[in-house]
Amino acid sequence: MFTLNAIQTTKAGCVGFLSQLPQGRALRDVIAHAHSLCPELAAYVTANESVFNSRSSRDKGSVGKMVEFYIFGQLPNSDPTPDLAWGADIKATHFKATKGGYNAKERVTITNCGSTGKPETLAPIANAESLETCGKWAKIQKGVLFVFEHTSGKYLDIETNLSKRLLCAFPYDISELNETIRAQINTDFRDIQQKILAGEVSQKGQKYLHIHPHGSKNSTTRAFGFTNKFVTELVGIKTGKPLTRKGRSLYIESKHFN
Repeated sequence: MFTLNAIQTTKAGCVGFLSQLPQGRALRDVIAHAHSLCPELAAYVTANESVFNSRSSRDKGSVGKMVEFYIFGQLPNSDPTPDLAWGADIKATHFKATKGGYNAKERVTITNCGSTGKPETLAPIANAESLETCGKWAKIQKGVLFVFEHTSGKYLDIETNLSKRLLCAFPYDISELNETIRAQINTDFRDIQQKILAGEVSQKGQKYLHIHPHGSKNSTTRAFGFTNKFVTELVGIKTGKPLTRKGRSLYIESKHFN
């Protein structure tokens, strides 16, 4: 049994909890097991589900919001600090089937970082001495990533999301990755800084960490994100599943998710 406080506030409690969640199963089954592991979580969900369901369809239907609420006992919020008290953000993404395996269908958006319509909002990033001293580092550094198998259907439909198969879930800490990866992330950050200073903000050329448009069409808001390629590599590294490279394609063989 786990306490909700331990899951939310300590890395050890969260890691232990994640290790007990079933993989290769539908999200509804993962939720049921999570609630059996933590009765406090089940009670919280029961007490607050009407609030969660009263939110807009975009909030209640997003699989990431569902993971936050049903597995970590947190209602969606706009707090700029990491979701979990031990410093990690909760993220969810999808892997799509390719010929022979799976790889990331999409980038993982980390956090908004400013607007090209208001250049002064991007100045703290451009002027930071390093990525580690940038005000967004806390959101970038640590996270808990849930990876689901992509399925067709309405992306925001709550029943579709409950049926999605969880491929894996794990915590990560960018500062603990190997030197080659950390060097590339730092190179990407310096490129982002240079583009901001030049007034030509774009994600072009950034391999692992990039700055991308975020929000509605024609929005000037920009966010930090992990690229598809890096998300695929991160899953391979953190789960121990071997990565296969064929030409420009990078994927994890399907057999490793069965």
